Amino acid sequence: MTAPRADDSAHRAPAPRRTREGAVVVGPTIWARYRPGLLYGLPLLSVLLSPFGGIAIQTWRSARLHAGHDGLVEQLLAATGVQLLLGAVGLWILCGLWAVVPLVLTHRAVLFDERTGTLTLRRGLRAADRADLAQVRYATGDAERGGLGLIGLTSEPGAAESAERQWVVPETGWDDAGFDGLRVLQAAAGLRPAPPRSALVAEARRARRERGNRELAARLGMPWRAEYAHDEAAFQAEFDRVRRVLGGRAPRRDGDPAP
Repeated sequence: MTAPRADDSAHRAPAPRRTREGAVVVGPTIWARYRPGLLYGLPLLSVLLSPFGGIAIQTWRSARLHAGHDGLVEQLLAATGVQLLLGAVGLWILCGLWAVVPLVLTHRAVLFDERTGTLTLRRGLRAADRADLAQVRYATGDAERGGLGLIGLTSEPGAAESAERQWVVPETGWDDAGFDGLRVLQAAAGLRPAPPRSALVAEARRARRERGNRELAARLGMPWRAEYAHDEAAFQAEFDRVRRVLGGRAPRRDGDPAP
């Protein structure tokens, strides 16, 4: 989950996505999640499966020729390269249509209208719930992909029962723009905005490297120094030296593990 830092003035200004009406989008849009697969993943898959598409086109062309049709289209499709190319394009379009349907049905995001101070929870293509900005009790989310965002809401003013509800926003850390939407909501609700996603992701990666380096140092019996947490080169140099000491190829210093 995001953790606030003391110096918010050093953070860059949020640049969230907005709808055509100007509402801030908290979390990724359908297109933001669909675009990488459509432009990178599906074309590669289509190229790998292009022989099957080519076979389908060749079968269709043969049926047309047997039926007595030998026009320009049949002549253009005679080349194997053309069949493979059109087969790949056809599979790309077909797979793209198949992929977008479950993405649309399972998509969830929050729209924040800064002018009216209203929030709308979108599930798929419909509005599932609404709330006012004054009802926001907390808003937090993971900066890395695969994480969740949580928005806690108090009951509406004048409600008979005091109850709290929670909105779950998947993939708040999908990209910088989606996470910036959460930062805008935090600032508008009077909460301390989270640092930029890039800073949080970099810190998470550094923490993972530190844990890995600590495990390596513990295996060798190598003393851990505070500088290693932020200086990868210093740790690697000392780690290599200790390995040489344990291998008998370097002189031992005070504090080094015994070979």
